Amino acid sequence: MRPNSVKLGEQLYAGSILLTIALAIIGWDEAVATGGVVLAAVVNVVVIGITVLLLYLTTRRASRVALWLLVVLTAINIAGFLFQVAGGVVAPGLFGVLTTAQTLLGIVGIVLLFRPGARAWFAATVPEEFA
Repeated sequence: MRPNSVKLGEQLYAGSILLTIALAIIGWDEAVATGGVVLAAVVNVVVIGITVLLLYLTTRRASRVALWLLVVLTAINIAGFLFQVAGGVVAPGLFGVLTTAQTLLGIVGIVLLFRPGARAWFAATVPEEFA
């Protein structure tokens, strides 16, 4: 059975994905103006799709590889956010608030996946192909 830290981490990270979708919708016109409809759609679908897949593999299949890839994606997100903060270019208003909330939810979600109970669950779960 999955520990509570894995369940809560999954829920919080899923919340960050929902905020990513909201941000993609809010920023759609700017993304289209920058790269065109096709590029904007492909980038959003690929990034969100990969993140959802990694979250599923991490929290439902106990994949340690997916966990570390999710950590890398989260680190890239944090770096981008900190770059915006350092450059004073964090979006004003709702977009900036949602960006901040999305980043924080991702961070807390990842941290929960490294709690002692979650680490034990990942270590105890053996993939079916090796059972």
